[in-house]
Amino acid sequence: MSFLHIHNVHKRFGSTPVLKGVDIAIAQGDFLVLVGPSGCGKSTLLNMIAGLDTLSDGELLLDGVRINDLPPAKRDIAMVFQSYALYPSMTVAGNIGFGLEMRKVPRKARREAIERVARLLQIENLLSRKPSQLSGGQRQRVAMGRALVREPQLFLFDEPLSNLDAKLRVDMRTEIKQLHQRLRTTIVYVTHDQIEAMTLATRIAVMRGGELQQLGTPQQVYDDPSNLFVAGFMGSPSMNLIPGRVVERDGEPWVALDAEETQVLLPVRRDRDALRQWYDREVVVGLRPEAITDPASADRREGDVHEAELPVALVEPTGADLYVVTSLGGKRINARMRPGGAVEPGSAARFAFDVTRMVVFDPDSEQRIRSPAPDPA
Repeated sequence: MSFLHIHNVHKRFGSTPVLKGVDIAIAQGDFLVLVGPSGCGKSTLLNMIAGLDTLSDGELLLDGVRINDLPPAKRDIAMVFQSYALYPSMTVAGNIGFGLEMRKVPRKARREAIERVARLLQIENLLSRKPSQLSGGQRQRVAMGRALVREPQLFLFDEPLSNLDAKLRVDMRTEIKQLHQRLRTTIVYVTHDQIEAMTLATRIAVMRGGELQQLGTPQQVYDDPSNLFVAGFMGSPSMNLIPGRVVERDGEPWVALDAEETQVLLPVRRDRDALRQWYDREVVVGLRPEAITDPASADRREGDVHEAELPVALVEPTGADLYVVTSLGGKRINARMRPGGAVEPGSAARFAFDVTRMVVFDPDSEQRIRSPAPDPA
């Protein structure tokens, strides 16, 4: 049985639907990240789990208990806000222990709990300071400590890193992940940053317009996107989405992609049975930048590699990688190559395509074209 089940949840503000039948179930100890663009409903859903907003329809079950009508204080849930929400007149120790004090926890037990959490978050030397004397990262640790000290069933994080600078955001991301690995607590985390989602989550729920687009592990969402939105939203740079056409060669489906002076033909390796029904029809072909590289870097042991010569429009070195931009199907295409390669804008270069990583979409429905799952033996 799932530990947290968001069952067919709807939310309407007047006649405007904000959430449209969201259904998500996660196990105890999971780190669920709700990700999507601004306005997709992820923070609204988090607030309803916390009890800060009401459901229009549906059910919220926590460890088998229906919590729809429970007040926030009785849900055994702790929330870390984007704004930290620290009391400026209290010390760090006072902020962390405030909830325990309100629950009439004895002073000695309260002090021990505060010290335990401070050690966990490495802020023992900050306990006597006020929030105004702390950096952004230190304030975030204090906000996390106030949630951790309660030892709730469920932690909720509402874009907790969005106020931090880029380097500190990466550092805090690592700390949150390590904290989860040590404590194995159940976390629901909201962000619009898909890199945060990929690095932190054990399960990702991709949302758009109040609807769940895909629920899966980070690798499933990245390698096996269910539709064009997920394919384009997850990943940086995002997946190349190339207009093409399915053609038949020797009784098997291939995709034809138009280049400036030629045509690139690539064999279908995934969902081959389904694409046999799409001969002479338009499709959208999805290839991650790392599935398009230079011939010397292509993994020919694991992949099925096909090469084509294409013009180089732009070269973008990033240090660890070299992103080379070309065009296919009238679209700008990103390829990830080894740094130091002799590739120059305005020249032509050999590109290697790993077709085992290629996915294909219906341009009308925007859904992935999939072969039926095999019957269980």
